[in-house]
Amino acid sequence: MKLDIQTLAFISCLTFVTQVIALFVQYRVNRTYRGIGWWLLGSSLMALGFIFMPMLTVKSLEMLARIANPLMVLGQIFLYIGIIQFLDMKENRRVLSSIFAVFTLSYYYYMYIHNDISGRTVVVSATLAAMSLMTAYKLFFKRDRLISGSANFTTTVFLAYGCFLTVRTFLTLILPPIHSYVELVQIPIHIVTYIVPIITSTLWTFGFILMVNQRLNSENRVEKEKLQQIFNTSPDAALITRLNDGLFVDVNVGFLALTGYTHDEVIGDATLKISVWYNIEDQQIFIAELKDKGICENMEFVFQRKDGSQFVGMISARIITIHAAPHIVSVIRDITERKQAEEALMESEEKYRSILNASPDDITITDLEGRILMVSPASKKMFGYEADYDRFIGMRLIDFIVPEDVERAQSNIMLMYQGGYPRPNEYRGVRKDQSIFDIEVNSGFVHSANGQPTKMVFIVRDITERKLAEQQIQELVQQLEIEKNTAQFNSITDSLTGLANRRYFDEALRTEFYRLKRSGSTLSLIMLDVDHFKKFNDWYGHLAGDDCLRHIGTTLKTIVGRVPDIVARYGGEEFVVVLPETDDNGAEALAERIRKTVEELAIPHSTSDTAEYVTVSLGVVTVYTTKISTPEQVVALADEALYCAKKGGRNRIAVATGYRKTW
Repeated sequence: MKLDIQTLAFISCLTFVTQVIALFVQYRVNRTYRGIGWWLLGSSLMALGFIFMPMLTVKSLEMLARIANPLMVLGQIFLYIGIIQFLDMKENRRVLSSIFAVFTLSYYYYMYIHNDISGRTVVVSATLAAMSLMTAYKLFFKRDRLISGSANFTTTVFLAYGCFLTVRTFLTLILPPIHSYVELVQIPIHIVTYIVPIITSTLWTFGFILMVNQRLNSENRVEKEKLQQIFNTSPDAALITRLNDGLFVDVNVGFLALTGYTHDEVIGDATLKISVWYNIEDQQIFIAELKDKGICENMEFVFQRKDGSQFVGMISARIITIHAAPHIVSVIRDITERKQAEEALMESEEKYRSILNASPDDITITDLEGRILMVSPASKKMFGYEADYDRFIGMRLIDFIVPEDVERAQSNIMLMYQGGYPRPNEYRGVRKDQSIFDIEVNSGFVHSANGQPTKMVFIVRDITERKLAEQQIQELVQQLEIEKNTAQFNSITDSLTGLANRRYFDEALRTEFYRLKRSGSTLSLIMLDVDHFKKFNDWYGHLAGDDCLRHIGTTLKTIVGRVPDIVARYGGEEFVVVLPETDDNGAEALAERIRKTVEELAIPHSTSDTAEYVTVSLGVVTVYTTKISTPEQVVALADEALYCAKKGGRNRIAVATGYRKTW
């Protein structure tokens, strides 16, 4: 049989098309695996390359033949990328692009610039050899252990193909140059070049399919092992039974621990013989539900153990197909303790209700979000609701207090969460009719068996009457305080003039004297007396005399303006002014100002021997307290100076001498 280029290319084309179809099927079935799409694309390009090769002899299709070899090389690069991605590695596309660019430039250099078939053959063979050897290297050194067998086979194929192309490259270099494509079929190495790709591409396609299937089988085996481990390590009872006769196919350790049977006792026997179901009717209900829906979830039945003891189990199951026969996968969870806890909870809630119904206080139980779960009848009455009102459940407790108190209530609850002492708190409650009343709230947590808070309980009392009583007491205390302050004020105040009285003057003078004695400062005292006041009273009357004293008292309060200074009525028509830390000049100036101001009041005094208006006489003393023993001595000195002023003709000041500091 005579072989020509067209025949070899046609055979190669058919081979690659077959491979493309096989890889396309793999791609559709196992699309989740990376790399298969690149294999499909690479084989498709190589098939196109072999299809375009025979077109060299057709003038109109010659351009397609000129891109046949680049398509072959590009297809080989895509096969390499597919291998890299299938092995979960990242390809260096910059390097691959550089390889293809160098190849393309070199190939078309020997086609258009320096037409040389041998040169093009060397470029194509060397590039394909490099890509094949790179693929073999990655498969051998970076292979996944799950696909080691098929990877080794595929590695061998690519290695053999790469070695063959390497040999072809060297032979092409040393053999005489090729001048036409007709000579290719006359040289054995070039004839083999068409046959080897047919064999190797078929083998590596087979290798690709082997790798995919081996990985799939390995992953399925791993997943099966995982499921088997889950099945066996689950604390719940898991079993697989045949649907038509209830035959046990497999059970896990949890089932054996729960029922008390051994593995050999149950495998191969039916569920009716093993007597797992306490009531046969329950099994029939379960099977009917399963056949109707194909799945059942969280159904509760009573089961029995090998020793005849019962337990409450919650079963979930679904129908699966094993070896073309319907089977049931079931999981049974022992919920006996939970059912007992639920019964205890119901009993506890019944106790709660009894306490709530009997309590005269508002007792409200909420969840941890503050939504009401249970209220006492007293709460309905307290907040103005009818006894049969049943819409409290789900409402928030803070909805029953005024909006201004909500933030404070939430802060108190947070404080309780943080371990703060749950002291009573007072808020303003809102009744159904929107009326406001005062409430006192005591709160706390209801804890679970493990000590975690599960609910909150609030005891609410109407403290309206108590608040009214407290308000009345507060008002009474305030009244008493006012009366006390008034009495204290009256005890130190002259009722006629509003000035300090003699009692306050004596205490204040003593306090200031000893204070200034400690600091060594000066103390000045002015004592003044209304001139001929008895005559004034006798002529104008006592009411006019009282009014005269009030005017003089007001004048003194106006003139003596410093905070530490004290103005007092000493007795009768006598007044005193205490001037702490004031020297003699300051005291004398103030005394003169007082005298003039009183005279300028122009209060008529026709019986006065001194002037036609009311006048005062003043005695002034300034002392260094360190030189005097008692405050009484200061008063005596001022009184002596006052006497001197009166003796000197009245309406004047007199200054006590002998106690000024000399320098």
